[in-house]
Amino acid sequence: MEDHLKKFRDRLRITIILYVFSEPLNNDPHYFSVFRTEIKIQALDFLLRYPDFFSLELLDLYSSENLNTNEIQETIKQIFSSNEPVLRVEEMEKFFHGAYESIDDVIAFLSSISFIKYESKRRRDGKEYEKHYYLTHLAKGKIEQQLTQIESVKWYLERCLLIKKYFDGFSGTELKKRQYKYVEEYATVPYKSKIKQVQLKVRDSFYSNFNQILA
Repeated sequence: MEDHLKKFRDRLRITIILYVFSEPLNNDPHYFSVFRTEIKIQALDFLLRYPDFFSLELLDLYSSENLNTNEIQETIKQIFSSNEPVLRVEEMEKFFHGAYESIDDVIAFLSSISFIKYESKRRRDGKEYEKHYYLTHLAKGKIEQQLTQIESVKWYLERCLLIKKYFDGFSGTELKKRQYKYVEEYATVPYKSKIKQVQLKVRDSFYSNFNQILA
């Protein structure tokens, strides 16, 4: 049962990521939008799966840029008051270049139901690069008319929109570099071990920025 639920959540997360973060293709008769690079999918998926890391990244961004204080405070308060770092976390393993989980099965499934067209190039060693994911008009319609109307799906959509608001301007590589700042919990985690959580760092940073204790 757990494997079945995980498969469903994986498909759901990647579908919503592609829908929210892809670039519109104006007047294309077949495809609504395109998402470029798997690296960014992996980086965005990490922020979606670790609400505490997302909170810490918001605080880091707040410290370096002129962001709305009340909005940042309320967002992080809501994340922690809802116990998201416990209830919503879906752990990822550390691979050679950071948090990673294969999405090949998800992409194959989305291709099989005509939600996306997947394209890539291959190097001489057989490795793929320049991965492009084209979202079809069929997918757009199903997502907007059916999927996002399901109450349990709305959290994923709303969180992706929030991530997009603050982090869409970063490339996948830039997002990965940001994640490597967290040495003990991320950068030095052994290969194929779970990325650790950063709840204590969030609480410390929240107090340092706002002189308030995060409940």
